[in-house]
Amino acid sequence: MRSLPFALALLLSAGAAAVSRTALEPEAHQIGRVRDPTWLPSGKAVRFASFGQRLSLSDLYWLRTVMYVGEGVLAPTRGWEGLFPLGDIVTDLDPRFGYAYQVVASNLTGLAHRVKESDRLLEKGMREAPDRWMLPFLYAFNKFFYEDDYVTAARYARLAAEVGNRPHLALLAANLSLTANTEEEYAAAIGFLEVSRQQAANPELKAELDLRLEKVLTYRELSRCERAIATFKERTGHLPLTFLELVVSGLLPSLPQDPSGGEIAYDPSTGAVRSTTLGPRQPIRAEP
Repeated sequence: MRSLPFALALLLSAGAAAVSRTALEPEAHQIGRVRDPTWLPSGKAVRFASFGQRLSLSDLYWLRTVMYVGEGVLAPTRGWEGLFPLGDIVTDLDPRFGYAYQVVASNLTGLAHRVKESDRLLEKGMREAPDRWMLPFLYAFNKFFYEDDYVTAARYARLAAEVGNRPHLALLAANLSLTANTEEEYAAAIGFLEVSRQQAANPELKAELDLRLEKVLTYRELSRCERAIATFKERTGHLPLTFLELVVSGLLPSLPQDPSGGEIAYDPSTGAVRSTTLGPRQPIRAEP
């Protein structure tokens, strides 16, 4: 009979434990989650207080970052305010963590649409991990696709190709230079394509680089003609009749030649110029 109260007490204790577990379980599941980004610490402060364990702490915050991204995909209404701070903490603790820069920056644009924060993290990554070619490549993509800054995009695409020793990225850099349409960018693209051609081991890639170099040279000639025609019209109030007028007025050094093997044709009624081989200058465009 004395065992009955003991058994009853044990049963009540087990029931209370079960109720307590049910009540505490949701809170236990919250441990490690980033619920309020304003409570995230400074990465530099965490590094200072890491007592030699900064890489382990970086791994811990990296796991939290992965969880944060996964939760955001499942519940997009939550927002993405914590993504940049998390990436900043991870890379403050481990500045050489190139993959963290890459993944967080990509998600900042692709998922969060926070391009400026993506740029900031990539700029930090290029300073701390200058040997990781994907970082200038992603920065070039941001500038081209989201920000319409074709000159900067071309520069960083070239940097990505140089850092990664990837001649095929020279094709992208050349396209971006065609879009930028400045004398400096044409000159840079030409020099870069010439070097890339020498490094290319693949015959198909070398042939494609040759074609792109020919196109860049031709577009540069067409661009020079277009600028000269525009300046002539601004000065005189009418279009020139021939290229010779542009040479006589000092706006062109000589009659234009077509690097693609055709001729540079001019329509004095519209002011349009084109290559008889490649047609008019048609730089690529991107819709943000």
